[in-house]
Amino acid sequence: MNKNIIVAILVVVILAIGAYFIFIKQGSAPATNSIPAGGQPNQTPVAYTDASSFSQSFLRCIPSELKMPFPGNSTYVITVFGVENGNCHYATKVVGQNGAAVSGAGGVDCKVPEGLISTSDILGHLFGVDKGPGREAMKAEQDKIEANYCKK
Repeated sequence: MNKNIIVAILVVVILAIGAYFIFIKQGSAPATNSIPAGGQPNQTPVAYTDASSFSQSFLRCIPSELKMPFPGNSTYVITVFGVENGNCHYATKVVGQNGAAVSGAGGVDCKVPEGLISTSDILGHLFGVDKGPGREAMKAEQDKIEANYCKK
């Protein structure tokens, strides 16, 4: 099978898994994951394995990291570094068994103004939730934010 097709299938699967955890499965973060609002960029990130728990840290731009299983014995990682000069700095990547980023898996490094990270739309975008019918406007808005504030 063509490598690009495999990568595309892997991306779709992780997006579906993420959407499930963000929008369907309800959960609360364990007490050990709670840190005050306004986390500092050099703060040790809180580790999460559940997207619904991670979402509050992401939306508040608190240093944190979500690691979720990804097809092909790899891991989908979203890391929030914290607020830097009024921007929320976060990055995504798919990491293989060897610990290296998987090439062609669509990782981004973003520095988005804090005011734009106020709803779950950006996080949902990272999981492809906005690709469904009737969500074209949401996807267009998130694509524009990604184009303006993220590097691939």
